[in-house]
Amino acid sequence: MSTGPRGRAGRLWHRRRIAAAEAAIDLLERKLGILRDEQDGLHRLARATGEDWERRCREADRLLNRATLLGGRRVLPLASTGDRAELTVEHTVLMGVTYPRRIVFDLPDRLAPSPSGTAVAPARRACRAALEAACAHAAATAAAAAVDAEVAATRQRVRAIERRRLPRLRAALTEIEAALEEREREDGARLRLLAGREGRPDGRP
Repeated sequence: MSTGPRGRAGRLWHRRRIAAAEAAIDLLERKLGILRDEQDGLHRLARATGEDWERRCREADRLLNRATLLGGRRVLPLASTGDRAELTVEHTVLMGVTYPRRIVFDLPDRLAPSPSGTAVAPARRACRAALEAACAHAAATAAAAAVDAEVAATRQRVRAIERRRLPRLRAALTEIEAALEEREREDGARLRLLAGREGRPDGRP
């Protein structure tokens, strides 16, 4: 039950809080609509980037095997420059939710000299494409997970207001209004009784 004030002040207090709770539900439902649209798009993107990643991994494996067959097992270590790749995560915000918009993959294009450079270069490009696809899939997957979590939390807040807060406030308001009506009936009865006494010469009922 609500612990707000009673009487006429309590009636106004509860009415205002009921209106605020209903407005909060409306805002949360609008937020849910926007988030659900984004959620659907992000899940589609995650599926598409996942498929692209798998396809590019298969192509990279094929070209790596070809380079190894042409140049031997040592060709791949010899083709490495030792340069490290850099990842930059760019974020965006929607309805208070922060999630990755994209992950930028940066790897120097310099290729170490190799007697099998003609075979290694396509393999290197394929590996780079696979890594870029992996970054795109990671960003989409993380974004979808973040929006999923916010959708679940927002639904929980809506249910909490609808199933707990509003029923308590409405029950308390009903109780207050019933008490006020009873008090008004009692006051009315007393006033009628007093008016009847005053209308008699001896002041008796």
